[in-house]
Amino acid sequence: MSTEVKVLSTSTRTNLEALKHHMKKLGFKYYEARNGWVTFGTQLMLGEKRVSPSNCISIMIRFMDLHVDIDDFSLICKLSEANQAILDFYEAEGITE
Repeated sequence: MSTEVKVLSTSTRTNLEALKHHMKKLGFKYYEARNGWVTFGTQLMLGEKRVSPSNCISIMIRFMDLHVDIDDFSLICKLSEANQAILDFYEAEGITE
């Protein structure tokens, strides 16, 4: 049984590294990339069977889609800058919708 592994292009990896750097400056650590989603969070929480980020932002790297779950008011003021970093990523990838 073969497993298909999708490898990101060099330009996507470069753009993702730039996004990781910008998000880190805002206090969001890179958590994981899975199923086309990239997730950033401020801290890790231990659930019953897995570790997941709290105060997280997840973006789809193939098309423009975003999920935000933030309950820390000090982070809410950073959302406009995070939004701009994400839009810059999408623009660099040529994704408009």
